[in-house]
Amino acid sequence: MTVYGERGEALLQGQKRIAIIGGGIAGLSTGIYAQKHGFRTTIYEALPQIGGVCAPLRTAGVSLEPTLRFLNGVREDTPLYRCWQETGGLQDTLPVTPDSFFTAEEAGATVNFCGDINEFLESTAACSPEDREQLKRFCTAVEKAGAFRPATECPPDLLSPLKALAGAAGTESGRLLLRLRTVSLQDYAQQFHHPALRCAFREVLPPGSTLAQLVFSYSRFLSGDLAVPVGGSAGIVHRMAKRYLAEGGQLRCKDPVKKIIAANGAARGIVLAGGEHMLTHWVIAACDPAYACRVLLQDRYGMEKKLQDRYCMPEKYTTCSLVRLFFSAPEESLPIERTLSFPTDVIPAEGDGISRLRVTQFSNDPTFVFNGRAELAVDFPIAGRQAFRRWEALAGQQAAYREEIRLLADSTRQALEKHFPQMQGLVQFLGCHTPADYARRFHNFHGSCTAFIPTAQARPAPLTGRLPGLSHLLLTGQWLGPTAGMHTALLQGKFTVQRICRDEHIP
Repeated sequence: MTVYGERGEALLQGQKRIAIIGGGIAGLSTGIYAQKHGFRTTIYEALPQIGGVCAPLRTAGVSLEPTLRFLNGVREDTPLYRCWQETGGLQDTLPVTPDSFFTAEEAGATVNFCGDINEFLESTAACSPEDREQLKRFCTAVEKAGAFRPATECPPDLLSPLKALAGAAGTESGRLLLRLRTVSLQDYAQQFHHPALRCAFREVLPPGSTLAQLVFSYSRFLSGDLAVPVGGSAGIVHRMAKRYLAEGGQLRCKDPVKKIIAANGAARGIVLAGGEHMLTHWVIAACDPAYACRVLLQDRYGMEKKLQDRYCMPEKYTTCSLVRLFFSAPEESLPIERTLSFPTDVIPAEGDGISRLRVTQFSNDPTFVFNGRAELAVDFPIAGRQAFRRWEALAGQQAAYREEIRLLADSTRQALEKHFPQMQGLVQFLGCHTPADYARRFHNFHGSCTAFIPTAQARPAPLTGRLPGLSHLLLTGQWLGPTAGMHTALLQGKFTVQRICRDEHIP
């Protein structure tokens, strides 16, 4: 166990204690806002370092970006940016905006979601004149969505009935996005005539995403609000942990929680893996809600029905599991695009194999460049529970597991060197994350690397994080948000503390 941020006991008399399980973005956000409002908090993190899926990675002397592709809320005039500043996440750092949001190659053509909407329209319309009108309607929707601002001040369950009813429907951009939520990105892509456009719109976001998610994300990228902070997710975690300790919080790493103590309809504290009992006024589970209920509460209490539905209805709420391979290559040999998807010879894998590579390079951030070599990450989406169970079974056979990763890494390296001749013989494999790793290390549902992705069949359902029949315990994290992402984890941490303050009659 490693303990950080211990303070004198005399200074803390009278403060209500909160145990926070999990030291990811949501746990840190909860701790910071709780400390600001007079609570005494301790974050219990099972792993040796803070950060959860955003924890910094190092291998062969090289820093790796484990998760972040873009961060929402980096523009200084937005409410979300103020939340990042309040928690220290973007303190004293600069965002870098790549030239493109996403690029796809298919059928001899290239579709680039670039940083200029007019350039995007003209280049794609030149590629496929018969799709011009459809592309114009898409660009118009993106421009209108630029005015939308997600709720950051208060969760819906704490709003007045009138304000809660209005919600996103109170603005033109909000009503537009609500309509586009019912359109599957997969179905929308099929409306284009040119195969490159169909491919680009199908590949730009994880499987199951909606047109609303693309329109909103691309509009934020064009406005400069969706970018990459220097230092990546590890930098955000480091700055938030520093702010948390400065606010007087206590951080205990390598100290997993074994059980949540519940008695007489209320959470009373936690039991650590080492047997230590910690009695508290509140318990916050900043981890996968299913793990919190199934393991930490030993199935004694269930989630609210709207959250339970997300686990039981994969056709409406999909999860994004993937195999993520990390490579390095000389900086000058990398593609200019931030994220590039291109066809390749079929790589043997589960199902029909892999026929496309999705490559993200990090040369625009000096944090991930060492001795002239920069990080490359290649993602392979893993669809369905059966595919996850295959990786889970493999992980139980270490020799077979390592061999599967080696074969996949070798095939991927060869595909990279074939597509980029300048990389020939220069690509080095650094490591791999599989769904089994996300399940084992972070207890994530079906090895998901993010939370749920609402599909076109899903309907907005605000969640509270409360468990029926159990007070003084709240769930928090991106699993409760309308979409996945670090910004959702940040906001859910803030909303959790607002709910506690409401229950404790604290302004």
